[in-house]
This record gives sequence, C-alpha cells and structure tokens, in this order.
Amino acid sequence: MKSLVKIICVALAVLIMGSVTVFADDSYVTLYGFTFDINSNGEAVIHDYDDRSGDVVIPEKLLEAYVTEIDDYTFFNDKSINSVSFENASHLKKIGANAFNGCDNLKNLNIPSFVTNIGFGAFQNCSSLENVTIENGITSLPKQLFYNCESLKSVVIPESVESIGNVAFANCPNLREIEIPDSVTSIDKNSFKNCANLIIFCNEDSAAADIAEENGMNYRVIKDFELGDVNLDGKFNIRDATNIQLSKVGKAVIPVYQGKNYADVNRDGVVNVRDVTLIQMKIAKIIREF
Repeated sequence: MKSLVKIICVALAVLIMGSVTVFADDSYVTLYGFTFDINSNGEAVIHDYDDRSGDVVIPEKLLEAYVTEIDDYTFFNDKSINSVSFENASHLKKIGANAFNGCDNLKNLNIPSFVTNIGFGAFQNCSSLENVTIENGITSLPKQLFYNCESLKSVVIPESVESIGNVAFANCPNLREIEIPDSVTSIDKNSFKNCANLIIFCNEDSAAADIAEENGMNYRVIKDFELGDVNLDGKFNIRDATNIQLSKVGKAVIPVYQGKNYADVNRDGVVNVRDVTLIQMKIAKIIREF
C-alpha cells in the first residue's frame, strides 16, 4: 500500500512539475537536482545532487516531505559547489559522514542551530574553506570533521559543544586562534595536530585549559588583553617587543584574539618597527599610553 501511495505521489509530481526523475528503485527520486527518498517517518533524506548550481540551497521540503537528513557522501568530492545554505531547511537534523568531503571550492560555512548531528569527516579536505560558524545545537564535533582544511582561518564553537574528536581540526596550518567554551569537557590530544600556528583560548580552570596543559597544546587564558601584549601572555614587557622582531625573520608568530592584533599599537594596520619603538618607550615610561 505504501509503495502504491509513493508511486501515485511521484506520478502527480511529474504531471504538476514535469521535472522529477524516478530511478529503477522507485523509492529514489530526483527533484530540483536532489536525489532523495522518503523514510518510514515521512521525512525526506537527500542522497545525491546533480551539480545544477554551484550555490546549493538545501530546501525545506521535497515532495511535501520535510528534509531532515543529508546522507553520507551526498556531495562527496563535488568541485562545483561554491556555497551551501542550510537556512531554509529548518527541519534538517543531520549532516552525514563525509557529506561534503573534498568540496574544494566551498569557502564559508554556517551550520544552523537546528542541525544537531554531524557525521565524521563531514567537511574534511575542503581546501578553500576559510570561515566556519557553528550555532548552538551540536554537542559533538566528530573526528576528522575539518581535517586537512588547509585554508581554514576562523571557527566559532558554540556553548552546546561538549567534545572535540580525534584530528577534528588536524592539518589546518592557517588556523591561528580558536576559542573553546567551558561546555567542552573532552578534547582528543590529536584534535589540533599539525596546527603549528594555533593558540587555543579558554577560561581559567576550564576543562579545555586542563586538557591543553596536559597535552602540550599552545593555549592562553582569556582575559582583557592589553594593547601591546604581543604574545598574549597577560604581561607587558620586553618580550613583546622582541616577539615582533622575531616575527619579521620567521622565528615567531604574532597571535591574534577575536581578529584583533595586539601588536599594532599605533593602529595603522601594519606591525613594524614603529610599534616596537612605541612598546619600548612605554616600558621605559617615556610614554604612558599608545
């Protein structure tokens, strides 16, 4: 009886829209470029995409069924995708394992709060991905989630997250800062492997601080950093001026926090010898303020 109803629904869609393809397995249908089926709960699960647009918008419904899941490997290695939006799919709960693995042209990503489950490696090997915002909803960042995303610069982790899995952010050399909320109580020791320039920012006495300390991760305790505190260690001294000089010969990396460079004391957008001189002058009390 269910199969008959499904066939009738598909036939009606063909008459009305004229853009539906039925596969040999009559439970799989392609509509608007999305290949999907309707599960036993009456929900649409997307399994494939035909690359008709580089700007992918996940729909709220397909054949009047709410889209609740993107299956494993749905967009795997799809080089044509420039952007993906989940905002319309307000019933979407799950993004499957490796769903966007290898989508090399994807640059920005926002995962809405209604998504509560992401499979392992869902966005790994996205070589152009730069900015990621994850809204409250996800409780676990699974293993290999952003593994080998070599252009990744910025990630916002919400307070709903409780764990960060094995090599979740490994091999992300351009990731320089990440703030980990107190809600995170589990971080795999290899979560940030080969992220040479990364500084983890977290609150004092947090689980993240303890885990970072135990595993030799580079971290800073969040505080009101002072302009001129170049290495963000909570102190203002000659080491700050020295760090700028070392950075010019590739022997130090100047950290940033929330996108702000505390080494740029004259606020001209460039860190150079003028900033070093001003820091030295303040240390010597020749000037009081920058």
